[in-house]
Amino acid sequence: MNFRKEYNLENFVRLSLDLISIQRLDGTVLQVNPSFERILGWTEQDLLGKNPFDLLHPEDLESTLKEISKLNQGVPTISFQNRYRCADGKYKYFEWSSFPDLKAGLLYTSGRDITELVESNRKISQLAAELKEANDRLFEQASTDPLTKIKNRRAFSEDLHYLIHLTQRQEGQISLMMIDADHFKEYNDQFGHPEGDQVLVQLAGLLLKTTRESDIVARYGGEEFIIALPNTSVEEAIPIAETLAKTIREYSWEKKGITISVGISTIQFHSSLIAEKMDFPKFLIENADKALYHSKVNGRNQVTHHSLIPPDSLLPCSRSKFDFTNSD
Repeated sequence: MNFRKEYNLENFVRLSLDLISIQRLDGTVLQVNPSFERILGWTEQDLLGKNPFDLLHPEDLESTLKEISKLNQGVPTISFQNRYRCADGKYKYFEWSSFPDLKAGLLYTSGRDITELVESNRKISQLAAELKEANDRLFEQASTDPLTKIKNRRAFSEDLHYLIHLTQRQEGQISLMMIDADHFKEYNDQFGHPEGDQVLVQLAGLLLKTTRESDIVARYGGEEFIIALPNTSVEEAIPIAETLAKTIREYSWEKKGITISVGISTIQFHSSLIAEKMDFPKFLIENADKALYHSKVNGRNQVTHHSLIPPDSLLPCSRSKFDFTNSD
């Protein structure tokens, strides 16, 4: 049996669910199968002798011309996407494969309607973007203090652990400040909690503005704030704290002047210290808190570094230039 005689390949082409066409190298349509009318709505008579570029989406014209240029050089197209206008004026997405016959001056093309796939992928991408946005909002809500809009205690704890890990690897040093707004309960009692909340918001803003970009500022709770100072020695941390206290003290507060008490602690990592099994975040916070308490019991409105406190003592110590005027 002669297969080519008994079976007409054109019948298979007509039955194909994909778009199949024969065109000249310039794109002029010579033959199309019935899928063009079924999918695009254009009859064979509508398309014969025409250039399909007239039906291209304007945004796809340049990229399609580049593919045609490759075909005219004899390079087959395996997978190429563009949009064509249907008879009803709507556009559909297609993925094309084309083979050039340069001797005959013909292009053999096959196109598959991928509109549903593209729209489905677009919806999935949109949902993924919306999900990411929702997750980002949830993360921000979980890591941000709702009143002051700076980091909360939980977020600070995570950042501090990470900073300490990096500092250990570099055998560097890190400082930490605990800050307390002086006599804040009395302020709330005198002016009310809404006014007190506004002070905390302004205070957080001033701390952010005055600290360095690498520093991490957070609300620790109530009127207490905490700041991590990476790559900062004792000698560097104290002037930073002094500047903060001076900025707060000299700020034009609406109701009444506000001052802060500050406690600082520092760790200088070295090989022997890194080998120790100790809770370094807890060590930093506890020592800064002790220094803060020392500032408060010695009159407030001052800076104390833990290393300057006499051993086993909360009595006034010689801080000389690190003192501020003791005012409430």
